[in-house]
Amino acid sequence: MTLVYCDIVPQANGWCFLSEEGQSAVYPSYRLAVEAARQHLESQRAQRKLTVIRQQDLRGHMLEVAGIAQAWSPEGTAGTDGRA
Repeated sequence: MTLVYCDIVPQANGWCFLSEEGQSAVYPSYRLAVEAARQHLESQRAQRKLTVIRQQDLRGHMLEVAGIAQAWSPEGTAGTDGRA
């Protein structure tokens, strides 16, 4: 299986994600960018690709944000520990 990264990065006027296809539109909030990246990656799963959502830390390193993406899933807005 192919591993696909989707990176959430800040822009001057919001947030976007970078994927194999290039840069997404700019979203006004971090949460909207993560949700858009997660929807984009759903189509990649159909192609039997493993996906990872990452964000850039203050030192420029990319960190996985799977827990945050799961917390903002359509099933609810519970935290990573399962509580609302």
